[in-house]
Amino acid sequence: MIKGVFIAFGIMLVCFLIPLVHFVAAPASPFIGGYIGISYARSGSRSPVAKAFTFGALLGGLVLTIAVLASAAVTAVADLGRFFWVLWGGVIILAVYTASMSALGALFSLLKSDSEVHGAGQEPARDPARDPAIEAPTVHTVEN
Repeated sequence: MIKGVFIAFGIMLVCFLIPLVHFVAAPASPFIGGYIGISYARSGSRSPVAKAFTFGALLGGLVLTIAVLASAAVTAVADLGRFFWVLWGGVIILAVYTASMSALGALFSLLKSDSEVHGAGQEPARDPARDPAIEAPTVHTVEN
């Protein structure tokens, strides 16, 4: 799971660093990272919701740790005055946003792969003998 979290974090960084594209890609990057990163996590016996929640919590924790360290450095170096709470509020919002969007991306990926494995979306074969909506074929005979 940790490998997938670091892959998702790398995707987030790449989406943020590309000039001009980051205006569109950066807000979607936690979802994209969760969608791709969860595929590198081992599949266990837990439900897809539990896996996605764990993945989102780990990625959100990583982002929170990095943002807290960066914000603490900024707070130590600069006198923010009234913007102190804006900075720390942004840290919390960024961590919660990252955790929730990456969990949604991971859940979407897990449910999509689960439906492909189990063949969801395919209509099961219908048996005319058991389904009254299907008419049995009629046999026409020709008499002389």
